[in-house]
Amino acid sequence: MSTTEHNLQCAKCEALCCRYLAMEIDKPTCKRDYDHIRWYLKHRDVHVFIDNHGDWLLQFDTPCDELDESYRCRSYERRPMICRSHGDDDLTEQCEFDSQDETHVKRFSTAEEFEAWLDEKGIDWKFKNGFGP
Repeated sequence: MSTTEHNLQCAKCEALCCRYLAMEIDKPTCKRDYDHIRWYLKHRDVHVFIDNHGDWLLQFDTPCDELDESYRCRSYERRPMICRSHGDDDLTEQCEFDSQDETHVKRFSTAEEFEAWLDEKGIDWKFKNGFGP
């Protein structure tokens, strides 16, 4: 995509990537890990997802403080490098606005969704006495 095409796409975008942040977490492998994910999901505006590469991520729906009412960056010239490089063709991180693909294979928004998925997979996640490990 040319720079001009990229800029036209950005002009149409509503800053999808600037309205949340996601941090990679370790793939859960034990009851304690499953319990931590259940705890994350009991918080408002928090999600956990598995991306197309099989990585697990913890997502916080919280917009960047630099976004204005029309989803433009108020500090565009001083924005962090991660913002500057987001969506570059030579990076693995695709722009969500541009992408035809889903960004995840599985997404959880509640502890109940996660528990149901664990049950479907036949994963033993429950503590016997209902308390800690």
